[in-house]
Amino acid sequence: MRRKKKKLKLRSPKFKITPAKNKLHIAWSFVVRQRDSYICQWCLSDGKHNSNTKNHAHHIVARSLCGNNGAFDVDNGMTLCFHCHIDRLKAEVDEYIKFRDAWVMANLGIDYQTMREKYRPFIKFTEEFYELKKQSLEYVYQQQV
Repeated sequence: MRRKKKKLKLRSPKFKITPAKNKLHIAWSFVVRQRDSYICQWCLSDGKHNSNTKNHAHHIVARSLCGNNGAFDVDNGMTLCFHCHIDRLKAEVDEYIKFRDAWVMANLGIDYQTMREKYRPFIKFTEEFYELKKQSLEYVYQQQV
C-alpha cells in the first residue's frame, strides 16, 4: 500500500521587502531611536539599558497611509517601548491619539492632520471628499438591497 505524499504549499510572505528597503528601514529605525535617546516617548522607560523593554521605532502616520514619502522620514517616527507599541497602543486607542497629537504638536510644531496631508497631498479630507464617499457607499448599498 502506497502512501500519498503531501504537497507542501509554498507560502508567500505578507509583505515583500527588498533588501535595499529593509536596510533603509533598519537605518530609519536606528536614527529615530537614537534621536529619542532610546526612551519611550509615551511611558518614558529607558529601553537602551533594559533588555526586557527593547524600544521600537513607531510610525506616527501609518505606512499604509503615507507610502514611501513618510515611511522613511525621521519626522514620522517616535520611539515606543515594546509594551506601549504592541499592547497599550491597541488597548488604549483614545489615550494614544491624545498623546500622539500632543507629541506631534510639541516636537514638530504641526497638528496631526497637517502631517498626514504632508505625506498624501493628493488626498484632501474635505466636505466634498466625504460627500463623494457617502454617495458612492449609498449607491453600493442600494445595489446590494
